[in-house]
Amino acid sequence: MKKILFSCLMAFGIGVNAQYDFSYDFETAPVDVGVSHFGGGALNTANFCSASTSGSLTYSSTVTQTGWMADLLTAGDLYGQTNNGQALTVSFNYKKAAGLTGTLYVMYALYNESSDNWTIYTVGTGVALTAGAITNCASLSATIPAGTFDPNKTYGVGTWLQRSGSSTGALYIDDIVVKQAVVTNPPACTTFTYPTNGSTVSSGTVGFTWPTVAEAATYKVTIGTTAGGSNVVNTNMIGTSLNVSLAANTTYYAKVVPTNNVGDAVGCQEISFMTNSNVGHCGPLTSSAPTAIAPIKSVTFGTATNTSDPTATTIGSFPVHQDFTSTEFVVKDDVTSVPLTVLGTTNGNSVNGWAMSVFVDWNNDGDFDDAGESYFNTTATMIRKAGVTDNPISLTGNIAIPAGTTLGKKFMRIKYNFSGTSIHTALTTACENMINGQAEDYTIDYRSALAVSDVNKKSVSVYPNPFTDVLKISDVKGVQSISINDVSGREVKSLAPAAELNLSSLKAGLYIVNLKMEDGTVKTIKAIKK
Repeated sequence: MKKILFSCLMAFGIGVNAQYDFSYDFETAPVDVGVSHFGGGALNTANFCSASTSGSLTYSSTVTQTGWMADLLTAGDLYGQTNNGQALTVSFNYKKAAGLTGTLYVMYALYNESSDNWTIYTVGTGVALTAGAITNCASLSATIPAGTFDPNKTYGVGTWLQRSGSSTGALYIDDIVVKQAVVTNPPACTTFTYPTNGSTVSSGTVGFTWPTVAEAATYKVTIGTTAGGSNVVNTNMIGTSLNVSLAANTTYYAKVVPTNNVGDAVGCQEISFMTNSNVGHCGPLTSSAPTAIAPIKSVTFGTATNTSDPTATTIGSFPVHQDFTSTEFVVKDDVTSVPLTVLGTTNGNSVNGWAMSVFVDWNNDGDFDDAGESYFNTTATMIRKAGVTDNPISLTGNIAIPAGTTLGKKFMRIKYNFSGTSIHTALTTACENMINGQAEDYTIDYRSALAVSDVNKKSVSVYPNPFTDVLKISDVKGVQSISINDVSGREVKSLAPAAELNLSSLKAGLYIVNLKMEDGTVKTIKAIKK
């Protein structure tokens, strides 16, 4: 499923009862029957599939993305049909002039009132159109699963062509049919796949997930600190996942109840689980268009660069969410902001825009909800480029460090995604799943600018020397890690800083004790095991 932002034509609402059942063969003007278009559509009496008329969409140097859409509330007003949140099947017939190439999809469109535009979601893999003309009518259909439509939002359904390259020509659409399943019973129960009953999970942001239930339109989720409680979460939501911020070392109770316009599932069981003192973050993130991912090629933070996808040249099948937390960007506390550059892959289409957003858990509480923890994720401050054909494309910004941030390791998430005239919704939060883009996680090592002095390093010693089983270190202040090498240079032990090191497993002989300091230097001491 691909998501594309497009300026709005007009807004239509959607109801919550009955069902939607609509067909249109273009024999009357679209505006009279609840059908509209993106991109300058018109009626055509020469290339039709039934009766004597079709809908024509002409692609040119200025019109590059177009489609026909059945407007749900308009049709509901005319025919008394409204959406019930169930699976909805869309089908249509089409012809095509020579020259035009691309991928033709079934789509659904979500109207965004605040930005006055439509967000287009393509459904399925679509059908590839080659340069040759299609003079005999072909057909395309796809099913939009139950639980996709929010009964409180505005939608349309129909056709969408994602043109390839700069090809031009006309596409002819006919016989749009939209049918929605009818339900007479409430859905069945489900339960959480994560966390599970009786489990112990990390605190911080916990990703609750559950399986899709046939005929469920939405899911009622409650989470509380007492049995049957809902003091943490009490919501009715679309989809099968929810990110929740949970406290450490606490017992929680949770239940998910599928529901539709007939009623709620009956007899669904509550689970209980505990959190520990570890801090986790939401993820891994997924994509609804895993074969059309625009990957990040590299991230430069300060003066350090991590190259993640050096061979990527266009969108395709790439990992949606990559874990680079073992890559640590060192930042000293004598700076107030750090420059960041994300080099991203595009499809080279100047109509599209590309954006990045960044989230840093500066206070290590497992979320990104605190002041100063999100960057470039609102329309006003978004780092975004549109109207360019650059591939790769470079997006840059500065990451300001909040005043009072304590020293230590910090979790950073970078999201890169397609963006239209408004910000892409997958960029607004750290936990929202991706559509066409990629997310990468890193670690910031926030250190003191005051390095361990040479005097302190010189004063560090090990004893007794020679030793039998335990080697003691006189001062571990400023030591980040310890490694033990034999005389050949081979590392035989890697240890966390400690005043006493148990080396009973080593054979007798000469060893090199390496103390890696927090300022990046290494102090080397020879020690003999008896």
